Amino acid sequence: MYQNYIAGQTALTLNLDFSIPKNHLAQVISTFVDSIPDKVLLEDKSVTGRPAYHPAMMLKILLFAGGKHISYHTINNFRSSKHANQLIKQSFVYFTNLLQAEGLIKKDAIFIDGTKIEADANKYTFVWKRAVEKFHAKLKTSAIKLYDELIQTEVIQAITEEEAQTSYGLAMIARQTEATTKQLDKEIAAEPQTPLGGSTKKRQRRSLKKVLHKLRKDLIPRSKKYEVATEIFGERNSYSKTDHDATFMHMKKDHMKNGE
Repeated sequence: MYQNYIAGQTALTLNLDFSIPKNHLAQVISTFVDSIPDKVLLEDKSVTGRPAYHPAMMLKILLFAGGKHISYHTINNFRSSKHANQLIKQSFVYFTNLLQAEGLIKKDAIFIDGTKIEADANKYTFVWKRAVEKFHAKLKTSAIKLYDELIQTEVIQAITEEEAQTSYGLAMIARQTEATTKQLDKEIAAEPQTPLGGSTKKRQRRSLKKVLHKLRKDLIPRSKKYEVATEIFGERNSYSKTDHDATFMHMKKDHMKNGE
């Protein structure tokens, strides 16, 4: 059961008589809420006990204000209820339909202002462009050094220095290094006996296996990670691992307590 509710009540009485102008936002909100069907607004209520405030009036209070003095607990109980949560979602649909009917928005595009809204992204999974560029540069330096060593020993060929700084080029280096290692396996197996002072080919194979391990377990994965991050950044300076569309900026609440 609900308390009496008058849909056309738009007068707000203060110390002096005052009428809300027809073009006031409160009038628009009132008209909009009154256009929502009762089957959406109302829910089943007990017929006993004190009548509840009408959901239309409570919704108007949430959207703007009301002409009644209602306690904070009453407003909060309505705001946190499942019915209010569902009602607000459905109201958004009706509001969008109203804007479309008035020709204020198009079905394929909704224009909003420049308000910054905090994204539903983990606050502690941010990636900064400056940090990625710094570590990517160090990785490229290591890749060039490794490339020079392998070129001089003729382990790799037909790979340019520019390619060696990419994940694709590093993968090519890994394949050629692996092919050289397999060739050394055959040559070592064909040796009649271990030469005096140890096998040079075994030492070379051991060295190449370390290089191959470093390529596959470190350089190639990190290079791919940095390249993907650079592509996600675009013109931005940061993004969230859990929501790539989110960009980090200063908010009123500083969760990290360090200005980030």
